[in-house]
Amino acid sequence: LVSYLSFLYRYFRWWYKKTRIEKKSAFIDLLCAVPLQQIYGCPLGGIGGGTITRGWRGEFCRWQLNPGLYHYETVIADQFTVCLRCKGQTVYQQVLSVERPSTLQGWNWGYCGHYAFYHALYPRAWTVYELPGQNVVLTCRQVSPVIPHDYEDSSLPVGVFIWEVENGRDEDVDISIMFSLQNGTGTKEDRSGGHWNEPFVFEKEGERVAGVLLHHCTRVNPFTFAISAREKAGTGVTHLTAFNPAGSGREVWQDLLQDGRLDSPTGKSSLTEKGEVTAAAVCASCRVPARGHRTLELALAWDMPRIHFGSKEKLHLRRYTRFFGSGGNAAPALSHHALTHYEEWEKKIEEWQKPILENSQLPSWYKSALFNELYFMTDGGTIWVELPPDCCAEDLQGPAGAGLSHLLPVLREYGRFAYLEGQEYRMYNTYDVHFYASFALVMLWPKLQISLQYDI
Repeated sequence: LVSYLSFLYRYFRWWYKKTRIEKKSAFIDLLCAVPLQQIYGCPLGGIGGGTITRGWRGEFCRWQLNPGLYHYETVIADQFTVCLRCKGQTVYQQVLSVERPSTLQGWNWGYCGHYAFYHALYPRAWTVYELPGQNVVLTCRQVSPVIPHDYEDSSLPVGVFIWEVENGRDEDVDISIMFSLQNGTGTKEDRSGGHWNEPFVFEKEGERVAGVLLHHCTRVNPFTFAISAREKAGTGVTHLTAFNPAGSGREVWQDLLQDGRLDSPTGKSSLTEKGEVTAAAVCASCRVPARGHRTLELALAWDMPRIHFGSKEKLHLRRYTRFFGSGGNAAPALSHHALTHYEEWEKKIEEWQKPILENSQLPSWYKSALFNELYFMTDGGTIWVELPPDCCAEDLQGPAGAGLSHLLPVLREYGRFAYLEGQEYRMYNTYDVHFYASFALVMLWPKLQISLQYDI
């Protein structure tokens, strides 16, 4: 009992110093444990660029953008909304969420979960919505670029939402999917002031993507969100640059209700004042023929290229900056790349998973665990950074590493990699736990295993 009380006393002293005096997060926090919520689903994003988790009920509910730090916040404004029109009249408009929040009460909430179904096989997830009384079915397919032996696209901080629309009616319908997003992650920094939004269009090789950039201008690790949709024949993309997600949202709702489109104002929004929060929306629209099928493609990208850990002693550049630059202006290009390459990603994912899924000798629980537990490769506080251009072997090898200098070219080419022991145990590359997880890394991204082993 004495030793137990002594441990508690020493732990509390350490915890108090770390959290109250140094204002840092405790790497093991026994006093402020995160309560269990069985709401989480398949996370968005590639390896080492941060992740955003979309729950199985459709909400955006966990954020891991800063290295190794998690925010368990459901941001109510982050939603998909469907608008259905027949013969020039809106016949159905609904937020595709079971939530009934106290904000944005001008929106139509409370979608009945009985009409929806969720399925995940990492790195993809599917949500099927049967619109009650409309004879229309929506299937949202969520895709992240987690591809074995791919060391470029697998590093991208993006997620794609492909909306398949099936019209069971005997008449054409006009369908619109609106994607709304708050500028921030639901923390107090959203109200710190100085954040702003702007519309963008990015065109390359005949492919055009349009959307809104949400610039989150914090002092440490600033970032930009991009919500966007792919413009193609028969698909129109409109936007709303800024609205107040803490208000009723009635102006947004009525704008969409009127004609299934958003007003698409030009120019940047004004900077937010302290205490103020802002959001934006993008809408993709098309006509679906009677008994027909159409596809709408939307994306979420986030660009936090230059990162500091909590001590703020050293600047690191994320892996994807090698391909998209570190200037903080990559979100439009990331969005375009995701929307024009996701089909290629899915083909590679299916080629990787199909032999295992079709093997009748393997039990279904094993197949599920084999793929769905791989989420920790991206959502385990994972960091994948570039070596500084002027880095030499002496900077890396330490006193015992002289014999490994031949691996420096591998590090230059593939960067440095680290992941947490657990989401509530913030220590990187604890080797005993990595020993059990390393098989997945060796089989799927062996160059990252070499990089990690070099550091060990």
